[in-house]
Amino acid sequence: MILSKKEKILMESIYNAASSSGQCILTPTDILKIVPYKYDFREEDIEKTMDALKIEGYFEYDKAFKKNEMVYCIVLRDKGKSFLRDKKTARKNLYIKIAVTVLCAALGYLIRVIIGAIIGK
Repeated sequence: MILSKKEKILMESIYNAASSSGQCILTPTDILKIVPYKYDFREEDIEKTMDALKIEGYFEYDKAFKKNEMVYCIVLRDKGKSFLRDKKTARKNLYIKIAVTVLCAALGYLIRVIIGAIIGK
């Protein structure tokens, strides 16, 4: 699950919109409203990012026109439905790796101090 920043932002937004039923209908304007303003996400980026997420297997989507406006009909796949769980698992694994690194560094320093005291340095 190595997604770019834009893919993560878009996937999180679509997941929040479709999490209750696993499907949603969104216009490009709706998608831009859902995406937080602090991210530089433009309407031109939507199509490319959605195609990348579709290839990764997170969801399926079709384009349709409703009242002369394009809408995306999005259906989450299994990988898309487990997006939040996978995100939490990745964060937990990162915290574990950081904790192990800090503990190994502390243990290494402690061994250095003990050996230094034994040798009499």
